[in-house]
Amino acid sequence: MAESWTIKSLSRGLQLLDLMAEQPTGVTIKWLSAVSKIPLSTCYHLMNTLVDSGYVQRDRTRQVYTLSYKISYLHNQVQMSHMVPDELRMVAQKVSQELRETSYVAKWESNEVIIQYIAEGDQAIKVRSLYVGYQEHAFVHALGKVILAHISPKDFHAYYIHHPPQRRTLYSRIQWDEIQRERLVTRERGYSLDEEEWEEGICCIGVPLFNYTSCVWGALAVSLPRHRYDRLNQSTISYLQQEAQMVSKKLGYQNIYRSINQQ
Repeated sequence: MAESWTIKSLSRGLQLLDLMAEQPTGVTIKWLSAVSKIPLSTCYHLMNTLVDSGYVQRDRTRQVYTLSYKISYLHNQVQMSHMVPDELRMVAQKVSQELRETSYVAKWESNEVIIQYIAEGDQAIKVRSLYVGYQEHAFVHALGKVILAHISPKDFHAYYIHHPPQRRTLYSRIQWDEIQRERLVTRERGYSLDEEEWEEGICCIGVPLFNYTSCVWGALAVSLPRHRYDRLNQSTISYLQQEAQMVSKKLGYQNIYRSINQQ
């Protein structure tokens, strides 16, 4: 819901940029108006402003509009300011190659769960709705579950208040008692499971990453289709934990993970 102090035209302009990002081959102003429900004349003014400012470019041959290089510049600047450590990026790539599945890295930053890196395996089914910079629905995906399981009760409560859980699929567990039980189980066993809670047909496994303060830095996760998940064995989870432990040590963490074989 828009606040009274927001600038409506700016919000509409950003809405158009979001829609254009979903259509990389280009869009027409009529299409933008129809999808956004913004009056056609207003769309023309907004698009002319975005073109003039350099964030949108017009393909006069095809008579469509696309995002310009300036958007890429902003993205690169954001990426630079949230650089993933080389060791972690290499581990994510190694995990993807070893398991042949997509791996993800998320960080607990400014009280948000933010996806910071994605590495695809050669048989991977990527969760298309997850992307670098994504920070929503942490209660139902593996990265969010394992991070939230290791933050303080105070931070967890604050996160819950500001991010009310929302159901993504029929399997999403978003009731308070379910979330609390999942948080406890995840912390005890050392990994999280998303069994089609985020997207039907897709399962994920997440393991925590810790830093030199012994606080959770973030998480490493892999996604895989349900049929491969059903054939999963504990050695895969153990492998993920071992790789996460190695990264945590490089981040300065001194404690030792409890092996799943000891549970």
